[in-house]
Amino acid sequence: MQNNILKNGKKLRKDDLKNIVGGIGGGGGLGTPDLSLCGCSCTGAVTGPKYCVQYIACPQVITC
Repeated sequence: MQNNILKNGKKLRKDDLKNIVGGIGGGGGLGTPDLSLCGCSCTGAVTGPKYCVQYIACPQVITC
């Protein structure tokens, strides 16, 4: 079964690897995410930029 998956694969050259972009820090102009902007509200919701929910989780209830 594994051979079928790799049959159409292509080995990447060094130049190909340099052109791979994606994720939170690559290609889209977002830079490195600033996790200091992320936090939790008193209700347990993640606060800050949209990417914060990918990096932190908040307890259900925080006493404020």
